[in-house]
Amino acid sequence: MKKTLITILCLGFMITSCDVDENLNRDTKNPTQVPAEGLFTNGTRNFFDLMHTGSVNVNVFRLYAQYWAQTTYPDESQYNQVSRNIGGNMWDIVYRDVLQDLKGAKEIISAQASPDQVKLAQIEFMQVYAYSALVDIFGNVPYTDALDPTNPSPSYDDAATIYGNLLTRLDAAIAGMNGSGGFDAVADPVYNGDVSQWQKAATSLKLRLAMRIRDGQLAQSAAAGSLILDNSDNFAIEYFGGAPNTNPLWVTLVQSGRTDFVGADTFVDELKSLNDPRLEVYFQSVNGEYIGGVYGSANSPSSFSLPGTILEQPDLDGDIITASEVHFLLAEAVARNYSVGGTAQAHYEAGVTASFLEWGLTEAQAQAYLAQPDVAWATAPGDDLAKIAKQKWIALYNNAFEGWTTWRILDSLPFQAPEGMTLGDIPTRFLYPASEATLNPSGYEAAASAIGGDTKTNTIFWDID
Repeated sequence: MKKTLITILCLGFMITSCDVDENLNRDTKNPTQVPAEGLFTNGTRNFFDLMHTGSVNVNVFRLYAQYWAQTTYPDESQYNQVSRNIGGNMWDIVYRDVLQDLKGAKEIISAQASPDQVKLAQIEFMQVYAYSALVDIFGNVPYTDALDPTNPSPSYDDAATIYGNLLTRLDAAIAGMNGSGGFDAVADPVYNGDVSQWQKAATSLKLRLAMRIRDGQLAQSAAAGSLILDNSDNFAIEYFGGAPNTNPLWVTLVQSGRTDFVGADTFVDELKSLNDPRLEVYFQSVNGEYIGGVYGSANSPSSFSLPGTILEQPDLDGDIITASEVHFLLAEAVARNYSVGGTAQAHYEAGVTASFLEWGLTEAQAQAYLAQPDVAWATAPGDDLAKIAKQKWIALYNNAFEGWTTWRILDSLPFQAPEGMTLGDIPTRFLYPASEATLNPSGYEAAASAIGGDTKTNTIFWDID
């Protein structure tokens, strides 16, 4: 009888246990499918991290913009791109960790019964941004055949042709952000779910690309839309005070325990000559003085000005499109006689003011600075484009990729060559990854031939001045 009762109880347990919650069988730490939101967040975060890290294994833009000099190991400021495989590391991050994640997010959303078109537009914008950066860094790159797992040897597309297609896609993305939907505050690490801000960022990117290729009609079209014109609109990822969500610059300057960088004399001396109050924010003093290290040489970290303490904050916003930059783009557009509204002087002064406010200085300080003969629009040396270039370069201290690009486009900055070199040795692009020559030889060889050789000093198609 006892055995029978046990059997009945067991059978009863089995019967009542058939309705099992399958969620208990899912390994949440190893999901079979990553949500689109997670892929979008990760791809976006990886792109911002790449543009802001100070690791010379990946990002040497602060050196190429001559904002910083190095201490113990000056190879990167002497333009050695090979030893650390800098171009290859950057290439891998953009294709594998940014574009692949964004592609996955787009595929998941597109397969849904009612795809969120605003989310797709936001993804499209980030894809356009990432591809435009690849073109701006390397020139011709895989595009049409890129990210195809069945094609290990993608062909390289012409850089100018890629740009044309990106601008078409960007227009569609801007229009696609007019509806309802979009990534919420949890998935959106930039604007916390505010799609109207994303649209401003996309339109501002359109203005930047239009000015890259000197297209007045495109610039006019962008200027007619909503742009980033106030620092509250800056396209800046929100970092936090604790790992692993800190600004990667904090990892380089603080967590590493190293002092690999000091201000470059190129930049520090220029700020000093202009009595620029941003000098005290951008750098730390040495016995009450601001002293730049010799650009392209090894420098003692105790003898020269280290990067400013604001750059050591783990939660410093990582901005890649700012109000200051957009105002300078508009100033350049007017100087080139494009119909974007306003005067070059007004946009120039607005760009300087926005930069001061971005770094915690005041409008009164900006006005006093703008009144100086070497800064004032009417009396600053050089033609209109040279005036714009210098102040844009100074303002882009936290977005060194655009600082380097400002030199490539406008060519009038007070750059200096490392010892034993000339200005003609300063890189205007990155070498293709060495792996491309071995894993994709046909694509690599065709691309290298099309741009006149895989060298650091061949120019991107828009670098025509």
